[in-house]
Amino acid sequence: MTRPSGREPEMIKKKPDAIFFDWDGTLIDSKEAIQGYLNHVLGHFGKPLLSLEEACKATRKSARETYPQVFGEKSDEALQLLYKHVAETHLSTLKPFQGAEEFLDKLHHAQIPMAVVSNKHHPNLLREVSHLGWDVYLTENVGAGEAERDKPSPDPLLLSAKRKGLDPSKHELWYVGDTETDMKAALGAGFRPFFIEHGMEKREDVLHFPQLPVFVQDFQAFVRILTQIL
Repeated sequence: MTRPSGREPEMIKKKPDAIFFDWDGTLIDSKEAIQGYLNHVLGHFGKPLLSLEEACKATRKSARETYPQVFGEKSDEALQLLYKHVAETHLSTLKPFQGAEEFLDKLHHAQIPMAVVSNKHHPNLLREVSHLGWDVYLTENVGAGEAERDKPSPDPLLLSAKRKGLDPSKHELWYVGDTETDMKAALGAGFRPFFIEHGMEKREDVLHFPQLPVFVQDFQAFVRILTQIL
């Protein structure tokens, strides 16, 4: 599958066979919520709290992969505390980005399959998708712990694609994310990477990749791309 350099979205001419999305920072505006989740656990163990910027950077890997380095032998306890706190509060903090639902609806009516692949704990991710009523759009979703490895490994993306009966060597598959981790996962899986610029990280965080992603400012800009190819 031939891909453009990614700097110019207007170069894209081929309709995707499916689009996969990250969740937090991509479809959901969750910076402050994530800061609250992480600081709840850090405060419980007497560790320094994170600024908003630090909390955003901490999401580059899943908690199950980073907590052993942060909490040592108490990492399992810290992880369970995080999952419990998120499960108790996360539905009340859900805030989709402007235009996200309209974008999903447009894709749905164009009969383009969609899924979420996230480093959010898998059960919590499924609850959030269902709570918003977005399970009509998003299927075969994969959260942290569902695949053998979490992002930046390509495993979760490949698992979701496999469950949809799709193969990146044969199909045009897009992955939309907002972090360097997302771009690594997309490139590793053979998906076309899209970097949406309203999320956790900035454009300069991904300019080092030999193959640049397609940069889109927000979902309104994404609609303009799709209008050209649908």
